[in-house]
Amino acid sequence: MASDPVSRRRFLKRASVGTVGAVTAGAMSASGVTVNKAEGLAALGGNPVRTTPFPRWPPATPDVEQSLVAAYRSGRWTRTADAGQVAAFEKRFAELVGTERCVATGSGTQALHTALHALGVEAGDEVLVAPCTFIASVQAILMCTALPVFVDVNIDTFQMDPEKIEPLIGSDTRAVEPVHIGGLPCDMVRIAAVAKRHGLKVVEDAAQAVLAEFQGKKCGTFGDLGCFSFQTSKVLACGEGGAIVGNDAEVLDKCYAFHNMGLTGKNQSVGIGTKYRMNELEAALLIPQLATLAQQTRIRNENAVYLAQRLEQIPGIVPQRLHEGVTQGAYYIYGFRYQKKRFNDAPKEKFLKALRAERIPFTTMYFDRLNTQPFIENTLSSRTFQRIFSKQRLDRYREQNRCPANDQLADEGVWLPQYVFLGERRDMDDIADAVAKISEHREQLARL
Repeated sequence: MASDPVSRRRFLKRASVGTVGAVTAGAMSASGVTVNKAEGLAALGGNPVRTTPFPRWPPATPDVEQSLVAAYRSGRWTRTADAGQVAAFEKRFAELVGTERCVATGSGTQALHTALHALGVEAGDEVLVAPCTFIASVQAILMCTALPVFVDVNIDTFQMDPEKIEPLIGSDTRAVEPVHIGGLPCDMVRIAAVAKRHGLKVVEDAAQAVLAEFQGKKCGTFGDLGCFSFQTSKVLACGEGGAIVGNDAEVLDKCYAFHNMGLTGKNQSVGIGTKYRMNELEAALLIPQLATLAQQTRIRNENAVYLAQRLEQIPGIVPQRLHEGVTQGAYYIYGFRYQKKRFNDAPKEKFLKALRAERIPFTTMYFDRLNTQPFIENTLSSRTFQRIFSKQRLDRYREQNRCPANDQLADEGVWLPQYVFLGERRDMDDIADAVAKISEHREQLARL
């Protein structure tokens, strides 16, 4: 992470009252982390570290309920061009991230598809994208009948590696789609510089990165267009929903028409289109959450920094590192790598089984080697893609589709969900203590 490792003395000074109390009940591990050495793993019958649930998500608050009921009673549930809940949300969200315009969509996937289409990504083109992401980042490219060219990740940041972009750019490359995975910013200065040198469009997949900042500038505002998601698990949530932001009026007009069946705001038919509109009820859920988003983001950042300081004390646990220049993360998910050689070579699955038994939630989504998933080959073998791309080109694509750093990340990566970071420091101590407990009792992992 961004912070330097802390000394043992500084670590003890910063430890919570709960952790210090554990010293008297247990012992200090070799990593400088407190554990109860007499207590075995919960997966083998010991008591779990965590005894209370983490904060609930999404928040069902009275102000959100009132906003939803008001929209429901209005009888106007679908968007109109320039009035109502969706239009109000678009205005406020654009102001929040610092862009001229926003077009709200029915999902983050729809936002990506719309943005790529509006920027001219067409059949036969290539779009550069990272393999560590949600499948929607890739599906949106395929929906444009373009090829997703995978740029390998940096193993420390989990993000698209700027050093690996240029060798993959060819005559058919149209755009680059950096993904701010986990809600932590990519190195957008370097990525944008490469794109500018080669005349590429930039569509930021900021689905997980609402209010994340790089050098004080919001994610989603570095490229030609930025795309967000408001799916239930996101830090700003309405079940489904998405948004496109940008400053180019002509491009945003194209986005609006495409997401509105090819119709402009004045109901003029200007081209092919979908029906990707956000509805009034979704916007009504989102608007009240804007008031608490900044505070929640601050809490997540403070807790994530503290947890990183604790986890990096544990041998074999490597927290996701921030790029130099990151001034704020969204922390939709929090990543670390599990290095099994420091855990008696126990497979990651056994570590996760032990972690679950200690009642710490996690996910390994986004660590599933998207570049090798069956949907890629099935699409390449489809009649549509066989017509668009020559056999030689598809064979060449298959040959270059290798991402060794992402393969390692898939083997080692673990995510913690964003809602755990809305708790208190003692909640972070529970997470760290659970991992430390597994480390201290790593010989027991073989029995799971």
